[in-house]
Amino acid sequence: MRQAKQTLKELMAGLAVWGAAVLAILMIVSRHRLAVACGLILGLAVAAWLLWHMYHHLDIALDLDEKHAGRHMQASSMKRFLVMAVVLAVTMTQYRYVHPIGTVLGMFGMKISAFMQPKIHKLMTAHK
Repeated sequence: MRQAKQTLKELMAGLAVWGAAVLAILMIVSRHRLAVACGLILGLAVAAWLLWHMYHHLDIALDLDEKHAGRHMQASSMKRFLVMAVVLAVTMTQYRYVHPIGTVLGMFGMKISAFMQPKIHKLMTAHK
């Protein structure tokens, strides 16, 4: 489980790098800077929670038998999907305050951080 915790830290670091890069770009190209920045921060927070949720429920599923582990992972996956859908629906109705483009880009950071994880792993292990 130590390796999974290290991977979670690396994914969170990748999420932070993605967030900083996207924020810099959005501040240049956006007209509604505050709403887009709030959306990005919300999306990054949701992505961080989703990563932690996957880590936590994977740990639980590893202690269950095969049948219950599959059900547990499906249920936790549905919960994550529902959270993403609700957050996106809220941002679409409150776009003056929290812009959906920023939210989507923030949540997309979860995928980007997975691609960045091997590079970040190399950097973190070389740093030690």
